[in-house]
Amino acid sequence: MTVTETPPEAAPSPSVRERILDVAQALFAEQGYAATSTRAIAQAAGVNLAQLHYHYGAKRELFHAAYLRGASQVTEARTRTLAALKARHGAGPIPLEELVESFVTPFMLNGETPEGRATMRMHARLHTEPEDIGKELLSTVYDETTLAYLAEFQRVLPHVPHETLCWRLYFMMGAYRYTLLRTGRLEMMSGGACDSGDFRRAVAEIVPFLCAGLRAG
Repeated sequence: MTVTETPPEAAPSPSVRERILDVAQALFAEQGYAATSTRAIAQAAGVNLAQLHYHYGAKRELFHAAYLRGASQVTEARTRTLAALKARHGAGPIPLEELVESFVTPFMLNGETPEGRATMRMHARLHTEPEDIGKELLSTVYDETTLAYLAEFQRVLPHVPHETLCWRLYFMMGAYRYTLLRTGRLEMMSGGACDSGDFRRAVAEIVPFLCAGLRAG
């Protein structure tokens, strides 16, 4: 008797909605908001404009959805990690090194996946996008977790005045955002010995640097 082999099941194809979002995220990350048209997204996703608008509405709403797709993973990871740290340390303050690492790691290691890299490129471009879009997105995604972390930083650094601490956290955000840009300056300065795409090394190097700045008297 001949045994007929059952062909392996094909991987399920992404839904139209997911396919549009995949393409939108990649194109917005590469070209920015202004230079990316919904027509180009629809064409690359293999759908018509009516389908795109049915699922996501106007370009602004699609841009929001593409950015939030990856950015929400960062804030969710921060929320989970902060809750675990608070449970571990009880009534006491969370050690500064652990607090800083838990804040920067979800964002920086997001660059290890294609979706994460697209999110980071979109994030890096936000300062060049229309101001109302950038501010709205940053507020929507990050305000809640940023304020929760600010409260914990204040607990572990009670000697730092509140306004000064806000400046220092602002500088901290600037430091890791610049790192994510991968401008090539690190490779140039190190003669190629350092790789700005090595995000795990970047976390290991940036945490003590940031802690020193936050602690400064």
